[in-house]
Amino acid sequence: MTKELELGPEALQGAVDSLPLELAIVDGRRRIRFVNRALADRLKASPEALIGRPCPDLLRAEGCPLEEVATSGRPLITELPRGKGWVRVAIYPLGSLDGEALFLYAATDATQEVDARRRLALRVGLERALRRVVQASLQDLPFEKLLERILREALRLPKVKLESKGAIFLVEGGELRLACQVGLPKELRRRCARVPVGHCLCGRAALGRPAFSFQLDERHETSYPGIAPHGHACLPLTVEGEVIGVLNLYLPAGARLSKEELDFLEVLAGVVAKTVAHARAEHRLVRTFSQTVRMLSRVVEQRDPYTAGHQERVAKLACAIAEEMGLPEERVEGLHLAALVHDVGKIAIPAEILSYPGELDPLQRRLIQQHPQHGWELLKDLDFPWPIADWVAQHHERLDGSGYPKGLKGEEIALEARILAVADVVEAMTSHRPYRPALGVQAALEELEKGKGRLYDPEVVAACRAVLTRARTEGKVTHHDPLGRG
Repeated sequence: MTKELELGPEALQGAVDSLPLELAIVDGRRRIRFVNRALADRLKASPEALIGRPCPDLLRAEGCPLEEVATSGRPLITELPRGKGWVRVAIYPLGSLDGEALFLYAATDATQEVDARRRLALRVGLERALRRVVQASLQDLPFEKLLERILREALRLPKVKLESKGAIFLVEGGELRLACQVGLPKELRRRCARVPVGHCLCGRAALGRPAFSFQLDERHETSYPGIAPHGHACLPLTVEGEVIGVLNLYLPAGARLSKEELDFLEVLAGVVAKTVAHARAEHRLVRTFSQTVRMLSRVVEQRDPYTAGHQERVAKLACAIAEEMGLPEERVEGLHLAALVHDVGKIAIPAEILSYPGELDPLQRRLIQQHPQHGWELLKDLDFPWPIADWVAQHHERLDGSGYPKGLKGEEIALEARILAVADVVEAMTSHRPYRPALGVQAALEELEKGKGRLYDPEVVAACRAVLTRARTEGKVTHHDPLGRG
């Protein structure tokens, strides 16, 4: 037979005192009616001495929401700062006794849990920010614009006290060059355009160690009347032991960063360093490719003076068509390089055939028709970021398979090659040749319309017509010039 449990006041008090949380009962006048031992011990008083005392003076949790519970009549659980830590507070309405509303207050320390949650949120936020930085570095933008995009993403680092100002400096010839900035005043941009290594906070960071300041102190050697108070996090951008630049992030004046925040900023700087190094390498590579392509283009024009400027003009029109079609800037850049060397295979064609003033015989025509294949042979081993050799090889192919050198059809022909085909036809028909005068823009457009869907991609033809129509409206087109020869 089960024995019934009997709880008298002393037993009930003992049970409540054994709980690992603070308990109190508070009345509608905010006076304490009951406390357990855990709360009394924290307040360094006996439970009896606390009865009748005002609870706001004793519980000491900032913004205690008892008023909200009293108004709504619904229980509430929340976390509040207390001292240097956090407390989880639950307040329940208990009803009334002798006409007085009563509320149960229960609290337990939540400092470790809140701190762990904040660290996790900071880490997750940092990882997201790092992903955004990496994604920004992959965008097809001019180098300086790319640096600015990377900087803007770095300034969005969550949970870290940053101003929406900053800069990226690059090391050049023993000093720092201001490569990009966000939000800096004009005077500061002027003074910080070049910073000697070792000078000011950024220059000190260029020596290899982060430099932090939380106010304008003596290390802030670049100063002027009226400069706004601020702090700095200047972080060296280091790749394989070499400082390539400095990431300069602005802090509110007087702000302090936790060790965790400082560590995260250094991780951020490491990622920014790698993305900047990658972007700079890509920029230099593309610039090298561009120089190589232009050299090849000049070689072709020296052997075939009648087509001098032809490849440049084809490139101009092809890029305008591609932009009209909404191609990404990266593809337009590749197309531009391909257009500049689309006739590079003519290097392998005898000069007397290239400049022959009359109609070519069948053998001469077959030799000319091999120049796309020769171009592919010349370009195939160059490690371009785009399949330029293929586009060059296909620029005389036609949708119905009647083109050369392989008779490709439809989607077998790359879109860039289809754009090149249209731009090449328009430019050729509007230019003088040894065997005929220029035929004019209108004749070229009529040729495109006649071959649309059979020889030429209809979307490319439509985009070309739109480009030329707009150029004509703006007064750039003449009878023999699609976009202007400038």
